[in-house]
Amino acid sequence: MNARDWCASNLHEERVTQALWDLEDPTPAKVRAALNGLGYIDERIHGLERSGTATRFFLDLRERGGRLCLDGSAAGEETVVDKCVAPATGPFKAGERKV
Repeated sequence: MNARDWCASNLHEERVTQALWDLEDPTPAKVRAALNGLGYIDERIHGLERSGTATRFFLDLRERGGRLCLDGSAAGEETVVDKCVAPATGPFKAGERKV
């Protein structure tokens, strides 16, 4: 991950976490709507899936040769959003999720 990605990751993590923190019953549709409301287009949102009471997702933030992505779990006050790394080119593919 380059310096630009590293710096940007903190800002993206914070704004996404804040948007999802108060989301009641975070279904995939509600999480997508919240991310869209922040300006993230559908083509950048991947792997939306319900896991118990949480909805997991990836957010592709690659641009200008960067490799930044976010790995998130929307679960109210248990929401967690972490930076991850994707290939610099080609289709989006993040690393395996930790269970």
